Amino acid sequence: MTLIITVASPLFVIQAGDRLLTTQADGKTQQFDDKSNKNLIYEASDGILTISYCGAAFMRGKPTDEWIAEQLDTRIRVPTDGSDPWAMQLGGLGEQKQLHFDGVIKRIKEKLTRISQGELLSSGLTIVIAGWKRKRDKWKRVLIEISRSRSSLKLSNPVGFKERPGIKGNCGIDMVGSGCRPETEAFFDTEWKAIHERQGLPDLSAYEQYVSDVRDAMVATIKFASTIEKTVGANVHTATIYGPEYQSHMYCETHFFSDMPHPAVIETPTKIVSVADAGVTGWVLFPDIVKAPAYLVGTEHTQGRFTILRSNGSPSQAGVHHFQQTVPRRRA
Repeated sequence: MTLIITVASPLFVIQAGDRLLTTQADGKTQQFDDKSNKNLIYEASDGILTISYCGAAFMRGKPTDEWIAEQLDTRIRVPTDGSDPWAMQLGGLGEQKQLHFDGVIKRIKEKLTRISQGELLSSGLTIVIAGWKRKRDKWKRVLIEISRSRSSLKLSNPVGFKERPGIKGNCGIDMVGSGCRPETEAFFDTEWKAIHERQGLPDLSAYEQYVSDVRDAMVATIKFASTIEKTVGANVHTATIYGPEYQSHMYCETHFFSDMPHPAVIETPTKIVSVADAGVTGWVLFPDIVKAPAYLVGTEHTQGRFTILRSNGSPSQAGVHHFQQTVPRRRA
């Protein structure tokens, strides 16, 4: 299981989640993969979305995030030998008409409904989608939770959605996963109230600080949840989509807040490059480029049709200023 927190403010959208996969053996919770990915960023024809899941970690033998990516982008080349897709896929992607925002939601609902009950025997699956959708030259924030329990063939009603007052209006907040407990919600509420003691956002720097404070509160909440729930990890990935009124284009950022070193190695024909601690990214599904989850040192900018994504890795280290390598995935 996991903990996914999503905040859809009139000013921004942020989604945060841990990266831990666990299994049950002899009645005990055991770590299966502490570096799994649960997030995707998708540029639709009329919007930009962040997508995360909790529940069933594998679908038809594949990591669930990989399965979701394949449902949304048929060009993805996942090797048939069980190895991992390259960190970046450019050549030979070909043309593909991007889904519109509502089309992404529709496709995920359809695919989730068609899954056999046997695929969901161990647990159900919840997918949370949030972002900005353009309609009649105006941008509208969207937050939707799609769930299917292991005991039903139909989609379930949302369970994690609440509203809380924020700056410039109410914020939709969704919290799902095994880490969603009363203590966790109380922790987040305390953080949220402390942030909103401020009266307003007089300038751009105040806006950026507000976004950072909310993101930090979400990360702190997940790290707190990891101390009381063994199925929640302390390594946290966040995706932030800034409000359109603050940029001339849609601007996104991802961050990685690690609780442990993430060493990585790239072998080339001439040398071996290694780093002691890399950041970790999720899926990026843009019209002209696909990126699989990767270790990252430095920053990486990805240009969509109307979106700029800045992926923030770990700082430069040992003379390495930029490093990108596919994250090895554990498979069912």
